Amino acid sequence: MFSNITTIKSDFFSQLIQHIDHPVCIINSFFQIEKCNLAFNQTFPSSSILSSSFFSNKLLQESLSQVWEGQTIQYITELENQIFELKLSPLTNSDDTYGLIQFFPKSAQTFDSEQALQYKYIVDHIHEVLFQTDAVGNWVFLNQAWSDIFEYTLEESLGRPFYEFLHPEDVRKNELLFAPLINQQKSYCKHIIRYISKSHKIKWIEVFATLVIGKNGEVLGTSGTLRDITNEKENARINTILSHNVQDIVCIHDLEGKYLYVSPSISQLTGYCPEELLGQSHYDFFHPEDKAKIISISNSSANNDVSYISYRFKKKNDEYVWLETSVKVFFDDYDICDRMITSSRSIQEHKLVEESMMKSLQREKELNQLKSRFVNMTSHEFRTPLATIRSSAEIIEAYTKLDKSTYYEKITRQLENIQSEISRISSLIHETLLIGKIESQQLTVHREQVDVIELIEFIINRQNQQQKDHRITELEAIGEVQKIWIDPQHFIHILDNLISNAFKYSLNRPNPVVSVSFEKYHLRLQIKDFGIGIPPSEQGKIYSSFFRAKNVGTIEGTGLGLVIVKNLVQLNNGNIHFVSTENQGTTFYLDFTCE
Repeated sequence: MFSNITTIKSDFFSQLIQHIDHPVCIINSFFQIEKCNLAFNQTFPSSSILSSSFFSNKLLQESLSQVWEGQTIQYITELENQIFELKLSPLTNSDDTYGLIQFFPKSAQTFDSEQALQYKYIVDHIHEVLFQTDAVGNWVFLNQAWSDIFEYTLEESLGRPFYEFLHPEDVRKNELLFAPLINQQKSYCKHIIRYISKSHKIKWIEVFATLVIGKNGEVLGTSGTLRDITNEKENARINTILSHNVQDIVCIHDLEGKYLYVSPSISQLTGYCPEELLGQSHYDFFHPEDKAKIISISNSSANNDVSYISYRFKKKNDEYVWLETSVKVFFDDYDICDRMITSSRSIQEHKLVEESMMKSLQREKELNQLKSRFVNMTSHEFRTPLATIRSSAEIIEAYTKLDKSTYYEKITRQLENIQSEISRISSLIHETLLIGKIESQQLTVHREQVDVIELIEFIINRQNQQQKDHRITELEAIGEVQKIWIDPQHFIHILDNLISNAFKYSLNRPNPVVSVSFEKYHLRLQIKDFGIGIPPSEQGKIYSSFFRAKNVGTIEGTGLGLVIVKNLVQLNNGNIHFVSTENQGTTFYLDFTCE
């Protein structure tokens, strides 16, 4: 009866159970008797003793835990020297769950041999040791599991003190752990202790024990279970050794990426303690550029194949470290769901070497391109002036055979061409040698105090005289003139190149403008032209050796001038930058200190 879950009504059940002729009681989730009938009080007159001994029995506690979940349990047991069939049923109300326990007395005759055999079969096939001791600790009952685990026969063990089988170092520990139970300060004790088997093997045992209380409240002994956890201990020890000594990071995640387990090796590599990551998503620690790739790999791991991925992981100090991780989805029997297990190791050094090699390869590629451009440029630049020189020399030779007065102007013009082309070759050779010294760090700086305005005027006048279209450079000066410490030859080369470019790339445009601004301990120069400008897509390459923008057309040049200018400015503790708009012009800004 009462096998279905019912809402408990105290008054109703109090009256109802009084009409039941066999013992019945209702207990709460704290293992306390709430209600009982007259038959219960007559059968168990010392109900307080019953509640402290019977309800601390492990089998009853495990059965009641199933009752709290809504199940009905039946089994046979011995109480107060009588045999009872117990039926445990759940009762609930809005506040708590109760258990209805019915005691059906069984006579020795009804508890027949078949039931006894069934009972013995169950007891002997339980993997845990079921035991009972007398008041002084001698074994009085052991099931077959004792022999299976400890290798002693029951005949060798029964009647002997249990502590003779303990590890000698744990005898005192066991006394201390049992003391609260013996003194009835606790209703049960549960602890882990070492036993020694017959073949002298150490067995780690989980002990669960309760007191056996007599009718008059005297302690008759103990009963309980011994569970062999040696393999669990060994596995836990091995897991601890592995987790603390293997550098690979082993993690378990749910399918959304949340950390469920993190090995201690995470600390050394990333700075995080395992507890800091539990419950967090591993996606939160990936480099933003790597997330999409990782999600794709994780999705492809759903077929239980092992996948590998390399990515950057954010450490506790916000730096990133390269990891290589294997990912596999497995079914967790404990949680009854799919999980991901990952094993990660650092590939930071490998990546650094890889990046270094890539940079070296890129540098080698750039050098090859540089050599190619150099060969192409020099073969063209040297061939053109030499051809002109040869042609002019041949013409001069022809003219000298004729009337000199008639062809004097033509001879003069050809000689000028020869001089001009020779200057081009000399300039090219000079710039090539200069860039070589700069790259090999062999260029020396000889600073002295210089009158900047005087030098600028000298350079401007020289440039103005070279312009065939008679354009001139306009000069603007702002502030009180100061001398600066600089290498004068470097300064002349810098300004010569920039003013020459301003003229060269602005044919038939307004005059270039040079502005000089003196501030306290600071000098700024601006060289502005109104020419063809530099295409936006090529402005980042303007300081590369032998590079020339795509819009220069047939304008002469080697692509070395600005490389040399930038290096000379930096060698003299200055800064250079430019602003350029295609087909509108370019302005170069130079900054030097006056001290």
